[in-house]
Amino acid sequence: MLHTIQDFSIQDINLELIRRASFNEFDGEKVVNALNANKELWESAYMTRFDLIPLRDMSNNSWNIDTLYILAKKGQTAKLISLAKQWSADEVDLLPALEANHLLGGGGAKDVIRVWWD
Repeated sequence: MLHTIQDFSIQDINLELIRRASFNEFDGEKVVNALNANKELWESAYMTRFDLIPLRDMSNNSWNIDTLYILAKKGQTAKLISLAKQWSADEVDLLPALEANHLLGGGGAKDVIRVWWD
C-alpha cells in the first residue's frame, strides 16, 4: 500500500526530519529509535534552531537543526533526562517552569527537556 503524507501524524513527520538531521555527535537515528522505544516517557518532540540556517540548507536536502525539545509525560521527567544523556549531547536540561510555560503559550505546568548539540 502506498502512503501519502496524510497517513502520517505531524509527530511522525517531525521524527523523520530529526532522523535525517545527523551531524557531529548528533545521531538522529539513535535519538528517534530511543524516543520510539520509550513513548511512555514523552508526549511530543520537536527539533529546531533559532536562526534561518535550516532555510538556507533546505535546497541541499539538509535539515540543519541543533536543539531538541521534548514534552515529558507527567512523572517521567527524570527518566527522560536520563535517556537523553545517552545521546552524546553537549547539554541536557529541564527548562525552568516559567520559561517552559511562556514558550508553550501558557496552559499550565509542563516539563520541557532541552537537548542541544554543538
